[in-house]
Amino acid sequence: MSRNEGLVEHDAGAENLAALPRALDGSVSDAEHAAGRERLMVSFGTRTRTTPWRLVALAAALVVSVAAGVAVFLVQRPAPELEYRVTGPVVTDGGWLGVPADRGALSLRFSEGTEIDLGPGSKGKVESVTADGARVVLGTGLLRARVVHRPRTHWAVMAGPYSIEVTGTAFDVGWSTSGERLELCLHDGSVIVRGPSLRDGLRVAAGQRLVAHARTGGAELSSLFAPEAAAETPSESPRAVEPSNTTEPLNDVEAPGAAEPSSAEREPGDSVETPPAHPSPSWSEMLASGNFRGVIESAESRGVGNALNRGSLADLVALADAARYAHEKALAKRGLLAERTRFPGSAEARGAAFVLGRMADDAGLSAEALHWYDEYLSESPRGSFAAEALGRKLVALVRAGDTGSARSIAGTYLERFPRGAHAAYAREVLSGP
Repeated sequence: MSRNEGLVEHDAGAENLAALPRALDGSVSDAEHAAGRERLMVSFGTRTRTTPWRLVALAAALVVSVAAGVAVFLVQRPAPELEYRVTGPVVTDGGWLGVPADRGALSLRFSEGTEIDLGPGSKGKVESVTADGARVVLGTGLLRARVVHRPRTHWAVMAGPYSIEVTGTAFDVGWSTSGERLELCLHDGSVIVRGPSLRDGLRVAAGQRLVAHARTGGAELSSLFAPEAAAETPSESPRAVEPSNTTEPLNDVEAPGAAEPSSAEREPGDSVETPPAHPSPSWSEMLASGNFRGVIESAESRGVGNALNRGSLADLVALADAARYAHEKALAKRGLLAERTRFPGSAEARGAAFVLGRMADDAGLSAEALHWYDEYLSESPRGSFAAEALGRKLVALVRAGDTGSARSIAGTYLERFPRGAHAAYAREVLSGP
């Protein structure tokens, strides 16, 4: 074979290489691609017998060509930013969205399904938007968020000096500029809060309430399942309120001072036991400070069975929550069941049904989860967790393959919560085969 013939074959092989990037985006047919590949292999075989170094050059060119084609493909198709629309009463002020105090809520609906509402008298703005989420600022008032969980989801809500990092959850957050007070109520999922005295980040889990004070740097965690009548005023910190008819002693020892003899009855030389100046914190206080392990150890020192069978409702709530946050699921379940059996009808017992459903759901126990969601919805049809319970029931039914029941629940969900966190999912279920 002559030198000129070799050059012609090299040119044909180069043309085949140049055609490969076009094949990546489907601009050539399968037949054309196969024919080009055959010509390329013939060209490789010819050059291998004459000048092997050219084969190396052609292989390198192939790598560069394919890499360039992939790079162009990626550059040309970036992930689009989320879009959103604003509905409801609004007053704009330099980028801020204000809601009149005498009107309804303002709604922000994002293209991937996330929903954020600003309550009457509130002010907020969307500071930035990406393909994976957004950064929302609450200037004052109340914000309700139902964030859809997706891969790489990243949302942030800013309120004063505090930031709330979100991946997918449902929560309410209030911020008072005058009192510099943050209140966060988490209904589903978990978030991380950073701010004064929380620089390392505090994880808040479903069923918890966080109240933080920017002036003092103080922060308290408590359970959302406190009695409904125990709501505090905005200027007060969360406090555990215990119904007077539900308190039982943890042991047979009478309260300090109850049997102490009077001075007339006391014999000379009798010693008087003085109550400690700084009594031990209650389990509710230990829970609020994040000392979950301390609550569990205290219950163990008293006897877990004794605490579950004779403890007050406030102690049961604190123990069950502490066990959940410490990932001691068996103890948490025992505490929640004790709330329901010993104090039926209480707000805590009703809330425990929802938590039991979530725990079963997370463990993949769909039948048990559905039972507890039904219990909660039956006892608290308009409760704080009704939307989450109904939405999770819908997901559990789909997962269990019960299409008929799932479609029925999807319709009910959209009727009751047309803007809920599971609304988009419910529409998908209804539109499916």
